[in-house]
Amino acid sequence: MSLELWLTFALACVIFSIAPGAGMVTTVSNSISGGFKTAVKNILGLQIALLTHILIVSAGLGALLATSALAFTILKYLGAAYLLYLGFSKFFSCEGPVNSEYELVSNVSNKNLIWKGFAANMMNPKSIVFLAAFLPQFLNPALDLVVQYIALGSTVLMIDLAVMCSYALLATLLKPYLVKSNFVKLQNKVFGSLFIAMGIFLARVEQSTS
Repeated sequence: MSLELWLTFALACVIFSIAPGAGMVTTVSNSISGGFKTAVKNILGLQIALLTHILIVSAGLGALLATSALAFTILKYLGAAYLLYLGFSKFFSCEGPVNSEYELVSNVSNKNLIWKGFAANMMNPKSIVFLAAFLPQFLNPALDLVVQYIALGSTVLMIDLAVMCSYALLATLLKPYLVKSNFVKLQNKVFGSLFIAMGIFLARVEQSTS
């Protein structure tokens, strides 16, 4: 792959990662509620899901979601249901008090944080369909496909990781202005509403528009 082609691919990946979605919302939400370290654990789950998507596409299973209405619909509604669950949980949550370090009290385990990030990204058929339609455009059939998938997949993961960490860092820096008691309830409503909106949007997505 030429440098020019790779740069084009990388730019597309940046746009794909920056676009608001469940990953961005969970990252910012966890940064505000638990700090940068908490967000990083959630980001790890996001990246594991993204890696799984890449492996699925590499194995050719992404084409199934692109062509099978039943498979697409099942995954779509599972993802929508999970986003709605996150949304209503956040909307009606009452988070703990803020201490002098601007940290919200949290009893969420590392394993649970990683799982929530994984589930939020994994149950999104549009991500798999996008990758299934996007990655092959940059493959050269005359070269080793495994090596190319590794190179392209690594690029996707590194860029998404950098973007999510940037979101987490920015949210952490702004946290002192956002964790005051009069903002906590508002944050819950805003992020809860965003999750609910994404759940409704995902449920309304048609396969032909993916």
